[in-house]
Amino acid sequence: MENIKNIAINNLKIICLDMIEEAKSGHPGAAISLSPLIFILFIKIMNYNPITLQDFSRDRFILSNGHACSVLYGILFFISNKYSLDDLKKFRKINSITHGHPEYNPELGIEVTTGPLGQGIANGVGMAISSKKLKINNKIYVLCGDGCLMEGISYEATSLAGHLGLDNLILIYDDNKITIDGKTDICFSENINKRFDALNWNVLEVGDGNNDYDDIENKLNLAKNNDTKKPTIIILKTNIGYGTLLQDNPKCHGSPLGIENLKIFKNLLEFDENKYFEIKDEVKSFYKKFKTDKSYEYITSNELYINPINNFKNINKLIKDLEVDKDNISTRELSGLYLNKLIKIESNLIIGSADLGFSNKTLIKNSSISKDNFENLYLNYGVREHSMVAIANGISTFGIFPIVSTFLQFINYCLASIRLSCLSNHKILYILTHDSIFLGEDGPTHQPIEHLDILRNLPNMYVFRPCDKNEVIGSYNYILNREGPSSLILSRQNLPLLEESSIESTTKGGYIIYENNFFVDLIIIATGSEVHLAVNVAKSISNMNIRVVSMPCLELFENQSIDYKRKVLDRKIKTISLEASKSNIWYKYVNECYDINTFGKSGNYEDLKNHFNFNEEYLSKYIRNII
Repeated sequence: MENIKNIAINNLKIICLDMIEEAKSGHPGAAISLSPLIFILFIKIMNYNPITLQDFSRDRFILSNGHACSVLYGILFFISNKYSLDDLKKFRKINSITHGHPEYNPELGIEVTTGPLGQGIANGVGMAISSKKLKINNKIYVLCGDGCLMEGISYEATSLAGHLGLDNLILIYDDNKITIDGKTDICFSENINKRFDALNWNVLEVGDGNNDYDDIENKLNLAKNNDTKKPTIIILKTNIGYGTLLQDNPKCHGSPLGIENLKIFKNLLEFDENKYFEIKDEVKSFYKKFKTDKSYEYITSNELYINPINNFKNINKLIKDLEVDKDNISTRELSGLYLNKLIKIESNLIIGSADLGFSNKTLIKNSSISKDNFENLYLNYGVREHSMVAIANGISTFGIFPIVSTFLQFINYCLASIRLSCLSNHKILYILTHDSIFLGEDGPTHQPIEHLDILRNLPNMYVFRPCDKNEVIGSYNYILNREGPSSLILSRQNLPLLEESSIESTTKGGYIIYENNFFVDLIIIATGSEVHLAVNVAKSISNMNIRVVSMPCLELFENQSIDYKRKVLDRKIKTISLEASKSNIWYKYVNECYDINTFGKSGNYEDLKNHFNFNEEYLSKYIRNII
């Protein structure tokens, strides 16, 4: 076994380097030095079925330092039937399945999308939480590098993991002491052992990750059989580009070795320098036997688990109304009422907030997830917006529906993670409250201006900004039944129930909420709190015929038929948008945007309305002037 192990590891290195050389781009250094770890992990340690890669109770592997993905594609090529040699030859080329960084496709063994460093660590925390909640006896393995641990998201995620005692989470840190710009000591000198010990992790170390295969396997087994009730980090000491002429050189991080260097390295490992994608016969035989033995062993020794799938098809029949005892109520409060009905119907979800559950109205009392109870529904993420979303991305891969919340302004902290949830089309709901300058006295640091357009520009994201109770219910009815990420943008201030609003029409994204005559002089498109302002203005101008269109979800409206959209919006009629934000995205449908192009101010709701001219008096004058 020892001899074939060495040959197989070397063959994995060669395959990785040939992929990179064929692509004329890639990251050879880490792929070379991590080949021993990857081989031992997939061959000796992890539980999975190489035939399907889809058993729900399988161990998960996440490559957080996604630039090293050639080694992942390489091992998946050898152990499974999911990748052909042609797929490897198309590495980093258009329309291939071997992308430049891993992209979510569990059928191909890619558990999450990684690329931005540190994301995979937080994804792994989410997966570990899901496994605990679903009582699956598996392990989540995450491989990361120096860059991942420098990113702030890694601290947020590992801090929460230690707090929750996620003993099913194993983080392997490739400590090669090299970054793109040079050695890590130019910017990174902290004691990782002490850092993780302080975070309540179990800390192990492999002194020679290049050659000491027995120590790698031993430490992986210790982590796998961890009885400390803590997550484990294995600090793996390696040399980037080990054995090549560019060993320990930053140049081998992100560029091919080059033909001549590659030939020298192939000769060193006793491979033919003139052959590309060479696979030795004994390696072929080894993996053929491995796939047969591994699949049999795994299937017979593990209880099969059925993946839970959310089903909200009848939600509109179950939640028809919300009990409200006052005329004016904020949409965040209405959302909270809906959630409290939802949790009585569906428990396959995890709701959480970045320390704003009370303000977001997402807090579920007496149901907090803890290291002693993962069956509960509410996860206290703490003040960790960035990792919160990345953790939710990981949670969603297990079929659990994560709902996360914060202030709309704070999506700045988690936008990279939101973008990846959109790229992977994860089913996640973002509840984002305090939706405009009208939140009041906290001032411009907390008053979102540009954020609606940011979210609306993300592919696969549906952004809902309801104006009242009916639109909140309608938004939820649609969100719960769609695949992919959705944002629910909610007010802090109280809003009236509009008699013209409609639950059913909300699910069309946009609809005529008010018009006083068949012959229309002006169309106003409004969202959220501005809808009732638009309706009041339209009613007050007696000598004009104004149509008000409520547009709770622009993306959903754009999916409607051409006939429906023309019925709601007539291009021949002058149209303006009304939204208390910087709203460039509306120019697709409007002639003018009535918006805010400056930062907000500290002050109460009424004063802010008057200062920014979002009141009936000024808006009425504005409309009379433009018609």
